[in-house]
Amino acid sequence: MRWSIYSVLVVAHVVGLLLFLRGFFPSKVVLSGYNDFHDGIKSPFATKAGTPQFKKIVLMVVDAMRADFVYSETYSDMSFVHQLISRGNAIPYTAFSNPPTVTLPRLKGITTGGTPSFLDAILNVADDKDSSQGLSSQDSWIRQFRYMDNGKKINFYGDDTWLKLFPKEEFFGTTEGTNSFFVSDFTEVDHNVTRHLDSELATHSWDGLILHYLGLDHIGHKGGPDSVFMKPKQREMDAIVERIYNSIDNDTLFVLMGDHGMNEVGNHGGSSEGETNAALVLISPKLQKLSQDKKYIAPTSNSDDYSYFNRVNQIDLVPTLASLLNFPIPKNNLGVIMREHLGLWDSITQQKQILLENCFQFKDLVETKYGIDLQQQMEHVDSDSQNIQQKWNRMFEVNDNEAIDAYFDFLHTAQELLATSATNYNYTDIWYGITILILSTVATISYLSWYFLFKTEANQFFLYSFLGFAIMYSANFLGSSFIEEEHQIWWFFMVMSLVGLFLYNHGNSKYIFLLTALSIRIIRAFANTGQKFRTPYTLSAYLLSTPDLLWVLNIITYGVFAMSIFIQGSFINCLSFSNMTLKERNSNDFGPLFTFIAVFVSVSLSFSFKLCQSYNDGNIIPRWLMPLVAWNCESFGIDITSADKKQFQAVLTQLSRLLSFSLAGLVSVRIVLGKLRRLNDGLYTDIVNILSVFLIHQTRVELIPVFLAFFVIRFSIARILKQNETRLRANIDQLLIIVTTFTLCLQNISFFSMGNTNSLATVDLSNAYNGIASYDVFLVGLLTFISSFAGPIFWSFTAIGWLLEHRTLSFDPNHLELIRVRSIRNQVLKVKSFISLTFYSVSALVLCGSCINLRFHLFIWTVFCPKLLFFASWALLVNILVDFLIAGLLLSVS
Repeated sequence: MRWSIYSVLVVAHVVGLLLFLRGFFPSKVVLSGYNDFHDGIKSPFATKAGTPQFKKIVLMVVDAMRADFVYSETYSDMSFVHQLISRGNAIPYTAFSNPPTVTLPRLKGITTGGTPSFLDAILNVADDKDSSQGLSSQDSWIRQFRYMDNGKKINFYGDDTWLKLFPKEEFFGTTEGTNSFFVSDFTEVDHNVTRHLDSELATHSWDGLILHYLGLDHIGHKGGPDSVFMKPKQREMDAIVERIYNSIDNDTLFVLMGDHGMNEVGNHGGSSEGETNAALVLISPKLQKLSQDKKYIAPTSNSDDYSYFNRVNQIDLVPTLASLLNFPIPKNNLGVIMREHLGLWDSITQQKQILLENCFQFKDLVETKYGIDLQQQMEHVDSDSQNIQQKWNRMFEVNDNEAIDAYFDFLHTAQELLATSATNYNYTDIWYGITILILSTVATISYLSWYFLFKTEANQFFLYSFLGFAIMYSANFLGSSFIEEEHQIWWFFMVMSLVGLFLYNHGNSKYIFLLTALSIRIIRAFANTGQKFRTPYTLSAYLLSTPDLLWVLNIITYGVFAMSIFIQGSFINCLSFSNMTLKERNSNDFGPLFTFIAVFVSVSLSFSFKLCQSYNDGNIIPRWLMPLVAWNCESFGIDITSADKKQFQAVLTQLSRLLSFSLAGLVSVRIVLGKLRRLNDGLYTDIVNILSVFLIHQTRVELIPVFLAFFVIRFSIARILKQNETRLRANIDQLLIIVTTFTLCLQNISFFSMGNTNSLATVDLSNAYNGIASYDVFLVGLLTFISSFAGPIFWSFTAIGWLLEHRTLSFDPNHLELIRVRSIRNQVLKVKSFISLTFYSVSALVLCGSCINLRFHLFIWTVFCPKLLFFASWALLVNILVDFLIAGLLLSVS
């Protein structure tokens, strides 16, 4: 096999996949310009006195404020908001947030009234300096309110995503933005907003005041919705609501809302009920007029589907604000005026005019989208167009008693129709991309088959089995439920590959296979894996509820990997004064002591960090470990009994940085001294063991013990391969297919069994800021990737060890390893890379083809598109970056 051919094929694979992604995730096409009232002059929203219902607005967004955090008698501690609702001074809603449920697309939705493009979920993590996703040229209620009459002044404090969307110089007066991605901060991000309230509420020198609080969202990411910090944060937000309410008059509308919710583990981005059901409360004494017919009582009993009181679409807020503040509805709005607020206008005639304004705005969108004229009789058009025209005509045929219902019937029908067709695909890029993928996949399969059929003596059965495995897995992409529960097919492949390895084995390894099977079963039970069915009965949940057992296992895990660095490989030899073995060294040789101290300090730093991080996140720490937490704080001059979260976060940052420097130092010492003393044996294993400590460091506390199962499997498979060494080394290409297939299974079963799914909601940010004092898009992205893919990365490095240095992995260094033979080492990496590329090429082709076929499917944005993004991470980052580039780099220094 030739590197030149691999290079061409992998470049074609990457280009084809990226072209397809660009075509499938285009920027949304919107109508240009800014809307005006239907008749161009007269507003239907003004009162009889010619004034708006409200002259000012306060919008308070509490990030990730799920509906039950405000309304539930069990999960809400916002007593003042409950009083406002029960007194009739507030109208409560559960607002459906269209996925993807991340901040950037949700803010676009609640300001323009449009449904988000899936591309917005990617742009949500763009650099602070990136303003490419701004709304300067798009119609929104911010623009309409800002430039109505002689101009309004809007002040803003909070999440700086608003300033990316609406540049300060164009839309705002006084502002202060706070970065939303530093999730370890629960308090400072909110204090930066609240500290401006005294001056703002004292002067009222504004027409609009927007406040976006982030602490509740950060608490969810770190500790979940049941975190001990959740209710104190709710009480803090409730006190702010009371403070604002007591300082405004009847002409000010106060809107309290969440931009999205959160799921059971505190994340968001997907389409679960917890993520899509956010709270929305409109507050004003003037609203008592509306509560006379319908009395609301809060808090209320819990709802399993997070649905409380009135249920609306979150984007319905946009035309409702337009009607209440008396400005034109934004041009691309898909929201419907909330019915409850029509009662503020006494005249049924004016209520009809208000709804008709919304109807005419929808009419423009429908006619533009479908190229029709609703006011003319249409023939030979599709059923959707006929249905929408019938509902349009009916509005003008019914009497006053039925008119309101007819208007809402048209609006909701048009809303559903337009919301499902909000994004236009770039078919040129899609077809170019899929064509390149077809050609590269056919070429890759052909070249791999040619090599194994004509250039090697490997049993053809293994080639056909691998191709069958790739095709069977790819068929998984043809249905949404298969993607949501993908871990099931990997569990099947994992079991079958283990059975196949057992049948192939000629050694006496029965008990080792049983130990491997038990470890794999433990991995599967460690955390929730699927999107449809979740259970509280997982090992990680049990360990969190029994902290003593959790931390004993964590200590054992760190101890095992520390001993691996100490015993495996040749790390001791690099720091020793003699070339004797460990057993032969006398007391005058300080090499083992130096090694032990260096390894112990590094591993202790990581353990101390995880312990303090867990304490800071509000988890229960065993009493016998609390002195260690206090000692770590005292080491940095902080008293644990009086330290605030900002001080504690500084301790965590320093501990994580020290750990990173320490591990980097160990790797550098091992490479440099190994080269100087010509101790290359075991170098790869030493580096992998050190990097494994960093992978553990980037793993959630309750998942750390899973690395014990990883270690057992790594050791067991190394022993099995050792017993079959003669046969395997006689035909190393056959070994490559076996190990690569087994590794793919372990990578994926570990990924899913560590709490990940094919939903953006399970992207874990809790370890994305380890060692970082402020937001950095590259470092945060890198640490997020390592945290999410810690298991797959571990098996990527382990696979090379199995192939080239497996005797060292099995604690038997007395052997010439294949890694020392440069020609074999290069051939192993080359063939393994071709095998992996074949798997990912077949998978990419079928997944992209399935997305084309199902592009109008109900779950295209909630299931298939997130899978596309995750697959891109697997294909580009895991396969090419880790499996090939980083593994190749480690081999080159070994």
